[in-house]
Amino acid sequence: MQGEQEEKVFSKEDMAERLELELLSGHLAPGAKLASERQLAERFRVSRPMVREVLRTLEERGLIEVRPGRGAFVRRSDPAASVRPFDTAYRQRKPTPRDLVQARLMLERETARLAAENATDQDVAAMEAALARCDQARDVVSRARADLDFHAAVARASRNPVIETMFGSITSLVFELMMRSLSDPEISRKGLPYHERVLAAIKKRDPEAATAAMEGHLGLALRTFGNDLDQSLDLVAQRRIELLLALSEE
Repeated sequence: MQGEQEEKVFSKEDMAERLELELLSGHLAPGAKLASERQLAERFRVSRPMVREVLRTLEERGLIEVRPGRGAFVRRSDPAASVRPFDTAYRQRKPTPRDLVQARLMLERETARLAAENATDQDVAAMEAALARCDQARDVVSRARADLDFHAAVARASRNPVIETMFGSITSLVFELMMRSLSDPEISRKGLPYHERVLAAIKKRDPEAATAAMEGHLGLALRTFGNDLDQSLDLVAQRRIELLLALSEE
């Protein structure tokens, strides 16, 4: 991450997005130390107070740990505190996007149906807030986080703790799949309107419509991913992150 000095002058948001992408790319091992504030300020041609603001943002997102007097470090995952206890087991099996979409179709069609039957006003408000963040997002990472928040809100609205836990166990995989979808303008254009259809069906208490909208949304990947469908999900996500990093340098 230290690399050569950037030619581009970065805003705080741009700098946070670039560093987040680099952290998500996995090039730095958990516990590795980031460049110093001074080095980051020189690299991005920003002030050190701005660097500190960006580091606080990354810390709030759970990506780094800032240790006073020592610097910033890539955050280590805590298995005891993780809501995704099966993530390692999933990755050892090297799932493909097709594998994940098939599993999500089985799970989230029922999730949407139950959400249409059981969602409270607070659940609907959480879905609406997530979609608002998705619409307002300036970058793919923020949009993917908001997209994930929407699907998590639907899972909570099912009022089935087992379903919610099952969805929680695949959220890191889902996030990687979303990075693939949302970084493709054509897929993003076709896919995002389905969110509003799912939400509208849930608000109308229409289980059949909610199920159909969720199925259409998730099935889009099967229709549009092409050769990526049967590649390793980790590899597909890694390529997308590298592409986004390259674009951010332009």
